Amino acid sequence: MAKSGEDRLSTLPIELIHRILSFLDAAAAVKTCILSKRWRSIWKCLPVLNLDDNYFQDTYAFDYFVDHILSLRDDSANLYELNVVCHEELEDGDVIDSIIDHVTQTPSILSHIQVLTIQAECVVQNLHNLSICQSLTTLELSEIAMEITPFNFPSLKCFYLFDCRFESGSETFFNAFEDCANLEQLFIDDCFFYGEIQNFQIVAPKLIELRISHWRVDEVFDSDCVIELFTPKLQLFRYHDSYMYEFSTEESLSFVEEVYIDMDEFSEDKDLFLRLTELFEIMESAKSVFLSTSIIQVLSMFSKELAEESSPFSRVETIKLIKDSSSSSSSSYAVPSTVMNYLFGKSTEFDIYEWKGTKSRSIQICKG
Repeated sequence: MAKSGEDRLSTLPIELIHRILSFLDAAAAVKTCILSKRWRSIWKCLPVLNLDDNYFQDTYAFDYFVDHILSLRDDSANLYELNVVCHEELEDGDVIDSIIDHVTQTPSILSHIQVLTIQAECVVQNLHNLSICQSLTTLELSEIAMEITPFNFPSLKCFYLFDCRFESGSETFFNAFEDCANLEQLFIDDCFFYGEIQNFQIVAPKLIELRISHWRVDEVFDSDCVIELFTPKLQLFRYHDSYMYEFSTEESLSFVEEVYIDMDEFSEDKDLFLRLTELFEIMESAKSVFLSTSIIQVLSMFSKELAEESSPFSRVETIKLIKDSSSSSSSSYAVPSTVMNYLFGKSTEFDIYEWKGTKSRSIQICKG
């Protein structure tokens, strides 16, 4: 209140009030109903809803709150973004399934929701029901477990999977994203796909960015599993792991601009060397290439084989070497000549520009 008694907060445009409340958890947003008469029902019409169990004593209180806020919300109000965060492990996924059911059974939400984030350590049964949400463009899933057939989200553009567990059954050829035709970004981080998969297919004709980090097909790394890419529009590829799966493709990835490959460890395994060089050939169109020093060490162990290989990158302009965190703080790093010749095709057009400072993890090699 101003000194004159004027309620300036309540005079704000409703769009601005909604914007402010979108940064609050729903539990805090509901409490604004005591501010004034105008605020009594504002929380019922929020276009962004954040449900976080951190604000509750236990999961039962959170479940009760979720049930009531969804039932009391104005069903005619559009909901564009819904974020659900459960820090405590849930006994079951009933609360998550009920939220999904509310989304798919409420017309004003079903036809307008664009962003859905679910972080919950539980088994989810009803995720496939989201396939009817034609407006859903961004889906982020963390810590969930579920049995899956291929994901069916035709309008989805951004799909983020973190620390999830999926049961894929007995299929040896598995195409998880075949019904996500509009997918442009796909992040898979620390996820497990349990089953008998020998060929994991990523079919995404519009995919621009693919990031894979510490994922497993089955409980442990299976070197026999092949990741097949059907991603003709791919521009950015990032892979970070202690192991390297075999990648393959039947089409040219001619739009690739940037490739980032970081191996936490290295070994003298020739299969690892072959998988690396095959991946380089698949990403041959890259202009910017980021490689960890572990990869350089793997390549240097097979200098004889490298001498028989042609340079894999036809358009490369910059290569950056990412130092391992355990490496010396010195900014200098000696790349063996056999590796240099392999990466740059014996070109004299490249100069090394070291990034100074002990905090830097990169060495940049550019065209002169």
